[in-house]
Amino acid sequence: MGKLKKIKIPSLEKCEFLIKKYKMPENIKAHTKKVREIANFIAKKISENNFNVDLILVDRSALMHDLMKMHCIANNCRHAKEAESVLSKEGFSEFGKILRLHGLDEVLEFDEKTPIEAKIVWYADKRVNHAEKVSLKERYEYLKETYGKRNEQKMKEIISTEKPALKIEKELLEKSGLDFI
Repeated sequence: MGKLKKIKIPSLEKCEFLIKKYKMPENIKAHTKKVREIANFIAKKISENNFNVDLILVDRSALMHDLMKMHCIANNCRHAKEAESVLSKEGFSEFGKILRLHGLDEVLEFDEKTPIEAKIVWYADKRVNHAEKVSLKERYEYLKETYGKRNEQKMKEIISTEKPALKIEKELLEKSGLDFI
C-alpha cells in the first residue's frame, strides 16, 4: 500500500450507523473502545515526533476494526477481510484495506510500505485482551492458550507472528519517543 494518498474515511456518524447495522455486541464495543484509546495515544505521540500520521484514519480504523467479528464467528469467516468487503460496498474501499490489515497474521506481510496507521491499529489491537490493556507477552500467552491449543496449525500461526509483533512494537516505540506503551 505504501504512502497513503488521501482516502475517504467514514464519519463518526457513519461508523455508528454501521456498528448498529452489523449489531456489534457490547463486549466488542468495550474492546474497541480500549483499542481506540491506545491507538489514538500512539498516533498522537508519533505525530508529535514529526512523523506523518493520519489521526482520523487511526481513530476510525480502531473504532471499526472488529465490525464483523461476531458475524464471522457465526459464519466461519475472517473478520478483517469481511470488514474490508463491507466497507468497500459502503464506498470506503481504501479504508477497508486498512481494516483488513489488522488480522493477526497480516503482520507477516508488513514492510516499509505498510501504512503506519495500519501498524498502529494492528499493534493496539494486540495490546488489548477483551477490554483490558496487556503486554504483548500476556496477549500472546492468551492467544496460545485460547486458540493455539485447538490445533497445531493455529499454534504455528500464532508463534510465527510473535517476532514481527515485537518488531512493530519497537518501531512504534522509536517513532513515538516512548519507552513503553
